[in-house]
Amino acid sequence: MKKTRQYIIGGLLFPLLMTGCADFLDVNPKGEVFDNDMFTSAEGYEDALYGIYAELGTEDYLYSDYMLWLPEVMSINVTTTNTGMQNMSQANWTATGAPALRNGLWGAAYTAINHINNILSHIEAGGEDEYPDTPLYKGEALGLRAMLHFDMLRFFGAPAWADDNYKQRAIPYVSRYSFSITPFSTWDEACQKIVADLIEAERCLARDEELMPAVRNNASNGGFTSCRIIHMNLYAVQALLARVYWYIGDLENAAVYANKVISSGKFSFRPQQAFVQADNGTLDLNETIFGFYSTESNEKNGRQYGLTSTSSTFKLNDDWISLYDDGSASTGSDARLSAWFNGETYCNLVNRAYIDGTSYSGSSILGVSLIRIPEMYYIMAESLLESDPAEATKYFDAVITTRGLDSFTEAGHTVTADNLYTERRKEFYGEGFHWFDMKRLGKDIQATSTILLDGSDVNTYMLPLPTSEEENRDE
Repeated sequence: MKKTRQYIIGGLLFPLLMTGCADFLDVNPKGEVFDNDMFTSAEGYEDALYGIYAELGTEDYLYSDYMLWLPEVMSINVTTTNTGMQNMSQANWTATGAPALRNGLWGAAYTAINHINNILSHIEAGGEDEYPDTPLYKGEALGLRAMLHFDMLRFFGAPAWADDNYKQRAIPYVSRYSFSITPFSTWDEACQKIVADLIEAERCLARDEELMPAVRNNASNGGFTSCRIIHMNLYAVQALLARVYWYIGDLENAAVYANKVISSGKFSFRPQQAFVQADNGTLDLNETIFGFYSTESNEKNGRQYGLTSTSSTFKLNDDWISLYDDGSASTGSDARLSAWFNGETYCNLVNRAYIDGTSYSGSSILGVSLIRIPEMYYIMAESLLESDPAEATKYFDAVITTRGLDSFTEAGHTVTADNLYTERRKEFYGEGFHWFDMKRLGKDIQATSTILLDGSDVNTYMLPLPTSEEENRDE
């Protein structure tokens, strides 16, 4: 077997002076590997983890940019003038620009995974009792590793409904800090490893029941154990378990974990009277379960894609107004329509709008949400569609009534799978959800006026592995 290095670029991270959540971006990469001296103190572990969060929240191919925007383009929620992304949206995986995007996603994710594994290898050597917060360090690292592998599986792996022959070779699940090639796991094995990492992370993060208040602010005077929504916290891990089980079709276990998050009482819906945030581009302190602090993500998306100008390289799908203005609100309108869009035909989503992070002094946290509480209610509703339709409708109503829509229960309606699919699109527009929702259900994609991608064709929803990855393996 030919041996290649899996995009491993290490990072020695500067110490972090934790005076506020904004200091996450004071951590900068330096050198080729983590310095082992970092792991001789609790502060060293914390600096290393802060560096991981900064990497995930600022790297172009991860959660500040392509990881979220590519699914929006591939689902045709938005269209673009970017040639590479256009080709990706038409499943022209090898055409101009597309290989670079596939390589970039894969490489950035596995680089970050190897950085995380470096931290975990030191935790394993030192033991969970080495420092008071070592279990938190371990839990956060395991949760992040699972999340990255899951996203690689969603992009590059087969849909859950695919024949077994498409699932024999899914992704490498890299669980050791190494410069060697890791063999591929099957689709089922990858799912099992993702779940195992998250269950172990849940055990390690039990202290978040005490550390995470139900009413939050952006203060970080508690150091590493404060501002927990910008850490991979206990509830983020439970929410990820719910998302993973939901995605693979295990609704029973999905409901178990979604209910854990809901019943914790730690999260609530944004008050409707304050639904239109002045602080666009921030994490919602009521609804966000987990997100990355990042000034760069806001500046980048405001600048690179021109989201606040008519020169944008992104344009909303022509159906965006009718999607929200569909008669679901008998009085007024869907609050999301006015809150998240600027009334023009160009993309100006609230969670991508530009804020100058260098001068921001608001009461929230700059960044991008990755998990919000409405998702858990939608999962609960879907899990109950057949066994208890009335209860399913209550969970559904809990979200939509806070968005200004009429209660299904009061109108004598029962929620359906189609209702949930549509509402998920409306709720998570611009957050990178919809292509994965379509993949899960095998939906056709109207890529252009003349190109219809067959949703029942597995190849519509499987990004081919990077060419370099294929060429250097003999598996």
